[in-house]
Amino acid sequence: MRYYFAWLGSKRAAKRDVAEPGCLLDRAANARLPVPDGGILLHNFYEMALDEGIVQESDGGITAVSPQSLHDLLFSLARFPRLENKLVLRPLHHNQFGPTQPPIRPDDPAALTNSLCESWQGQNGRHDVLLITRPQTELAGTAVSPANAESDTIILPEGKMDLAQLARWQRPDSSLPPHAQRLQMLLRGIRRTFGDVGWEVEWLDDGRICWLWELKPNRSFSTDTL
Repeated sequence: MRYYFAWLGSKRAAKRDVAEPGCLLDRAANARLPVPDGGILLHNFYEMALDEGIVQESDGGITAVSPQSLHDLLFSLARFPRLENKLVLRPLHHNQFGPTQPPIRPDDPAALTNSLCESWQGQNGRHDVLLITRPQTELAGTAVSPANAESDTIILPEGKMDLAQLARWQRPDSSLPPHAQRLQMLLRGIRRTFGDVGWEVEWLDDGRICWLWELKPNRSFSTDTL
């Protein structure tokens, strides 16, 4: 049986030979860490679109013959879940995501087609693309969580700060800003789920939830455990 997507949280990304960044988000969602809704559109879908003549490769470019047909192929034949919120497309490379496409409405065939073709265009070998909702963001940044450390480094547009690492059952310091408390909890959840081996985390905070947007291990981490 051919599979055309792996929903985040299904823990099927690794079984479908998806690159490491997608596998990590899939496993994080499966562990109930706060990952936005989304799924990884697999290379099999790209091959099906080529076989059906809906997408074509020409002079190194990828174009869709019919945006409406590609839209129907995704949501009707492949049965990718219909999400109410806007989507962003993030092409998957071996150790990182490619450039994030601008947000689109999933019911806009032209916008969806343009984003898919742009995402596929920059890939070699497999054509796997993450389709994910992006929360309304009040604050976003990067957290560097070293292995066997007492604090994490938080990188924000206005500068850096240190944030104490929480022990297994420790609660956040109530004197910290709410977003910092939520981030502490997210980072603790990542270490609990994946191990204290050193992580770089891209996060988004919408005022209620601190979302995991991207997770990067240090290169000594073995992906065999995925």
